[in-house]
Formats: sequence, structure tokens, C-alpha cells
Amino acid sequence: MSMLRDKDARETHLITRGNVDGIVSAALFLRHDPLCRVSFVTSPSAASATLSKDRHSHRIFVVDISPDECMLSHCEDRNVTIIDHHPLRHPGDTRAEMVIDEGRSAASVLASYLDVEDDFRPVIAIADSVEYMSTPIMEEMWGDHGSRRMLREAKVLDFSWRANIKDDLFRYRAAMRLSQGAWPSEVPIIWRRFLTVQNERRWPRALSLVKEKIRRVGDIGVLELNGRDSLLGFGTRALTHVATMQELSYAALVHRRDNHTSVSLRGIRSDGVDLGAFAEDFTRRHGISGGGHPSSAGARIPVTSSYKMIRELHELSVG
Repeated sequence: MSMLRDKDARETHLITRGNVDGIVSAALFLRHDPLCRVSFVTSPSAASATLSKDRHSHRIFVVDISPDECMLSHCEDRNVTIIDHHPLRHPGDTRAEMVIDEGRSAASVLASYLDVEDDFRPVIAIADSVEYMSTPIMEEMWGDHGSRRMLREAKVLDFSWRANIKDDLFRYRAAMRLSQGAWPSEVPIIWRRFLTVQNERRWPRALSLVKEKIRRVGDIGVLELNGRDSLLGFGTRALTHVATMQELSYAALVHRRDNHTSVSLRGIRSDGVDLGAFAEDFTRRHGISGGGHPSSAGARIPVTSSYKMIRELHELSVG
């Protein structure tokens, strides 16, 4: 969601995800430029749509979103910088400035680019930990503040945005307060939402639903949701947790909608199929759109193609 309409004429526009990495990225950027425009998106296709509508910003930063061909086509003759922490699928492309640094969170890469690392080491460490990245900053903050506090703060921020996953105004307000140097637990709007999720026991309830409905297709844990099912804001995180406990290699969340199926893929093995390349190739052949990172990808596909997608992933994983 954009904070203002598409005729917003502010100098700078940040487009990022609405998860912890994206919220921390927004906080870092708001510290650097408090007047910047911020848009939170859920996928590369949503980022492309947001990018295509912005014809007024002088500089656009796309953070934590793997660029696909559609996105890059909207970067031509514009001042776009793409900052990410996964390998590029289009290396050498000159339509945008590319800042890629693997092995840490996208927020950590952005902090280095903006030269704001020193002021925000705790929240950068939180983003690294939620992204399962062991970094020097994370180890330093664990030593300075203790693992118990750091894990608690990461949980507070990660649970808080899941209280209402569509509320981008909350994300913006949370990022603005974090940009002023606060810990997540010190921000009232973050703390209240964390307590809501915690008190309603959403995490254990989501895990219980996954355990009840997950099915195995080879080494893939597949969960199909209909309109009545809900993972209470935890989505693929709950599915991936259960799939990991069951020693599976992949997790696939399949959500059938009116005229298409949304599929979220997660890789658990470090040496598995490149899911971003797989999703991009599959949707190129079968429609509608897809892509992502090697261990995290998504796709919108025709309803009739969902079983075919899972079958092809299984065949690749054992081939």
C-alpha cells in the first residue's frame, strides 16, 4: 500500500516487503529520509505494478524483492536502485543499479548502502535473525544484549505485523518509531499487536492446523487452503516450521481463489531446487506470473495447474 496516491511528487520512493525485513528496511530508510514515500508489497508482481504507476519520484529504491523481467522493464530510463540479499536472476542487467550482498538480511544490505549501520545495529540484528542469517552484527548484538532479549525483540516485531497482515499503515507507523531508535517492545503500537497475537495463541493454533492438514508429496509438505481456512497471519512460516520438524525438503502453501491459485514455496534444504527459477519457468510455460529467491518463491497460476506445479517440483527434487 502506498501512503499517498500515485500523484505523490516526493523525491524518493521505497518499495519493500511487509515482513520484518521490510519493516526494518523502511525504518532505516525513514531515518535517512523522513519524508520519503513508502510502499509495502507482497510479491515481485506487486512491486512491478507499484513501480509502473510511479512516474513522479526522482529516485526509487526496491528492497528485498528479486527483480523479474517485468520489474526491470519498468526501470528503463529511470533512477531505480534494487537492493537485495539473494543471487540475481538477471546478472549484468543495466536497467537499474543493483546492490546485491548475500548472507545477510536485505535491511543489513540497505544499512550499509545508506551508511546508517552504527545507529541501528540492534534492529539490523533482528532482521538478520528472522532471515536466519548469522552475521557479525547479529553475533555482536547477541553478545551485548543477550540472546534472550534479542530473540524476544525479534518475536515481538515478527508477531506484531501478523495481527493484521493487510494493515500497511501499521507497518509505516511502526517503521517510523523504529527509525527513532526504539526497540520493538518499546513501541506501544507494536507491543499491543504482539500481545493480541500472543494472547490469542495464534502461533500454536496455526501449527495445529498445519499438522492436521499437511500432506506429503515426496519430500514436499503441501498445505491446501480454502476460503474458510486461516493460518492466523502465519502463513508459510507455520507450514515451513512443521515441514522442517517432519524432515521435509520443501513446503508449498496452495491457496485456491476464484479464478487462480496462489502458491508459496519455501526451501528447507540448502542445496535444493532454485525455487525462484522454478516458479519463473513454470509460470512462463503455464501462466500467470511467478518468481522469487532460491529458497523462497511464489506464483499465481491457473487453478488447473496447481497439481502439475507440485508434481514438477517433486520430479526436479528427486531428479
